[in-house]
Amino acid sequence: MLKRARHPTDFFALRRVGGLSAYTGRMSAMEPINTHDFPLSHEPVEEWQNVSAASAGEADTVESLESEGSAASAKESVTTGFAELGTIGGADFGLWEMSAGSMRDIEGHEVFLVISGTGRVEFDEPLRDPIELVPGSLVRLDAGMKTRWYIDGAPLRKLFIAPSEG
Repeated sequence: MLKRARHPTDFFALRRVGGLSAYTGRMSAMEPINTHDFPLSHEPVEEWQNVSAASAGEADTVESLESEGSAASAKESVTTGFAELGTIGGADFGLWEMSAGSMRDIEGHEVFLVISGTGRVEFDEPLRDPIELVPGSLVRLDAGMKTRWYIDGAPLRKLFIAPSEG
């Protein structure tokens, strides 16, 4: 679920929660962070990512995508937040969070560990059984997978590791 192209890249200037110093660089071995409290700026998901409750588990059609887009604009938007924390061994790692609700995505190669929140991921392509997400769940996604994310009441936060794009 890593879509860096649509996320701002200025997360490194965020202030720590409860701290006086600004987080101005990548994470280091000498400067651990609290993954539960690290602030993430959220943005609404893109229109094509909106999923209406009526279409849960159904295949996409042009008509369903158009009706979902208009239905979703009438209700509160689902948001995601992102912070790239560093690179190790040629892989990027960081935090990603999704508010309660549902969205679709086209995945990149990624391994993630759920830190907080609950929900599930359903797979449209390739078809496979849904994965329940709870703190401690370790999941691998392959590039090109078409997924639907359903997050319960509290936001779901994960630590991701993905191939570096740069």
